[in-house]
Amino acid sequence: MPSATKHNLTEDDIYRTSTQYRFWSFSPEQLSARRKETHRLALQRAAQYTQNDASTEHLTLEEELRLVTRYAELLRTTSDHLKWPANIKSTAIQYLRRFYLSNSCMTYPPKEIYKTVLFLASKTEAFHITLSKFCSMISADPEAVLAPEYKVMQALRFTLDVRQPFRGLKGVLMELINLVDEERDGLKDLKPPEGGATSWKPPPGGKMEKKHMNDRVQAAYAAARNMLDAPASLTDAYFLYTPSQILLASLLLADEPLYECYLGTKLTLDSPTRPKILGTIQDCAQLMSSYDSKASMTKEERAELEKKLEACRDPSTKDMVKNHAAMKLNADDDDSDAKRKKAEKQQKTRAADDMFGPSLGKG
Repeated sequence: MPSATKHNLTEDDIYRTSTQYRFWSFSPEQLSARRKETHRLALQRAAQYTQNDASTEHLTLEEELRLVTRYAELLRTTSDHLKWPANIKSTAIQYLRRFYLSNSCMTYPPKEIYKTVLFLASKTEAFHITLSKFCSMISADPEAVLAPEYKVMQALRFTLDVRQPFRGLKGVLMELINLVDEERDGLKDLKPPEGGATSWKPPPGGKMEKKHMNDRVQAAYAAARNMLDAPASLTDAYFLYTPSQILLASLLLADEPLYECYLGTKLTLDSPTRPKILGTIQDCAQLMSSYDSKASMTKEERAELEKKLEACRDPSTKDMVKNHAAMKLNADDDDSDAKRKKAEKQQKTRAADDMFGPSLGKG
């Protein structure tokens, strides 16, 4: 018999079997086309329900994207206020961003969706909290939180897994600490980071000891983790890159010389894939560095945009709580009808048994 071939799967190999890769990974062109088509369909519907009011202005695609980003930022601040783990925060943000790839703000305003995705993320990430307690913590109506949940699940294609780069970054930290402990050649001679996000500074006099290198590694890790917390979550990074590419881009932005040193332990200079890998990581880093928290929408801008949204939103979704109650009632009616039919069938079977005797079993 031929011997079985042994395959060593990489993190990216495993990632490519995930629903995130199959359903939520795009090229920039595909992502742009998806959003344009969703917006086009929303305008098409809006033309029907606003046909009697020619003065109604609809949201532009750019306005929709800005509004979604603003509520993604609100998810961050809400999660931080609740002191919830980073994985819940990132999952909730990705749920929101995924939802609006197939739905328009004019159909489902983000202010009616963002609390739902946060509660759904808490369940997905096994953070056990009751609906009543969650709602009391953020001053929300339980029915309003639950009402859009099934619609959100549909938009997510019932794929709730969000692969995040945090655990991978922790692994890189452990590897770098091991390199320092081994006193790997070249580590002490690394150039200081220039313009990186790290807070680390070389020691006075420039003489590097193991303690200084450990401090540098820890500072780079902290800076990279901050990059994952906001720029990675609030840009299109999750749609365009793998978790390992995102974490390496965060390390590059934190401390480029340290990033190059680490990458040198994984990729030889003559590796044929090196230029492509480096180019992809650079592109991801450029995307993440484009995020500017200072350019965030103000409360006044958001209020103005939501006023415009309220004038052009789909009237059929204005009362999601009422719609949800009606859907539950119909489901209960269907369930009751099914139970009634089953009971009638059983009653007829018993009546037939009483008249003719039970059916003969097969011998």
